[in-house]
Amino acid sequence: MATADDHRAPFAATVATISLVGMVAVGQLYVTIPLMPRMSAAWGVPQASAAWTTTAFAIAYACGSLLSGPLSNRYGRRAVMTVSTAAMAFATALVPCATSLGTGSALRALQGLLAGAFVPMSYSYLSARIPARRLPLALTTVSCCLGGTVVIGQVEAQLLQAAFGWRAVFWITAPLLLLGAGATARVLLPDPARPPRQTATGPAPASGRSRRLPLYLVTLTVAGSLTAVYTGVQLYGPRQLVGHDGAMLALRASGLPALLASVLIAPLLGRIPATRRAAMASAVAVAGLLAAALWADDVIALGVALFVFMLGLSNVGPALVQTIGSSAGAAQTTAIAVYGFMLNLGGGVGAQLPAPIGNLTVLALVLAALMTVTAAVIGLTARTGRRVPVPVPDYPTAGRAMLKTRGQ
Repeated sequence: MATADDHRAPFAATVATISLVGMVAVGQLYVTIPLMPRMSAAWGVPQASAAWTTTAFAIAYACGSLLSGPLSNRYGRRAVMTVSTAAMAFATALVPCATSLGTGSALRALQGLLAGAFVPMSYSYLSARIPARRLPLALTTVSCCLGGTVVIGQVEAQLLQAAFGWRAVFWITAPLLLLGAGATARVLLPDPARPPRQTATGPAPASGRSRRLPLYLVTLTVAGSLTAVYTGVQLYGPRQLVGHDGAMLALRASGLPALLASVLIAPLLGRIPATRRAAMASAVAVAGLLAAALWADDVIALGVALFVFMLGLSNVGPALVQTIGSSAGAAQTTAIAVYGFMLNLGGGVGAQLPAPIGNLTVLALVLAALMTVTAAVIGLTARTGRRVPVPVPDYPTAGRAMLKTRGQ
């Protein structure tokens, strides 16, 4: 007879594997931002048009996230994560073979569709396998590593294309994805046999869905703000940055210390209810955006503003995942898959937002307004969601996590 301990995963190995493999896979979303000048020249299109390679990946990534829920229910989280990562390796190797924007965008979409399963299934796996007291640290660590790819992916692409050309960015990544698929299969535990579905207690399922709906909507803003800011800096940043790879590299790297700080303070912030934590972090992100709007032409001040923005945003995602997972009960896997869909849909929309605005200051102000609404919506959700009972989830570890975190 299986015990609760049979469902627990080794904390360090699990978090490290998911973080590293996720960084390689999710980083592909952002690698084309610094490659836009080279790709547009190779394909004979304007640089702004090359942003469609990011959008195509993100939209397909969103669809892949949505499909990952039913696929994992049938085949298991580990199987879906392993197979999709391996298949993504082959799709990645094909991208440099594209000879036009249309073909390149189609291959990027295939990349995104296959990558889409990884993020929601990793969050769902952690929620089911990690004890509740360590779940905030696990989610924050993985989220910061994946969020860090907005910086790391761009830095990696910029360095590799300078040394070997833009096509090498994809050819070097493909074997890393194959290694990641092998590590995922080796470290992660297979899904246990599902016990007979238990009778849910508490309110009707619609109450949980109504609580999650506004959180899904604000996820669009959170993800869109991230890609919009860095795409806007690439296109409309200070004159000292645009067209100067070294300066742009340093600015992108300024967000990494914020992600490290988020991991270090995760055990402390984990004591705060998840929805309240998400609202507070959104307010910090707003402060960073307002600072970016005020000092959009000052390279150093803009770097500080992006640090504050990343510090806030890197704490919003884990809190949203925890809140959504805790309110979903037995439907946790599907609920987090929907979160992944909205997250990546927002990323795709965000990549297109800077073009019609055409100004970094105005862009930052628009995003600050949207993030302010986000903070308010999350705050209202925190109030209405207090002491909401949660249905019994599928797995014992997940059950303990959900029951301990309900009302967050």
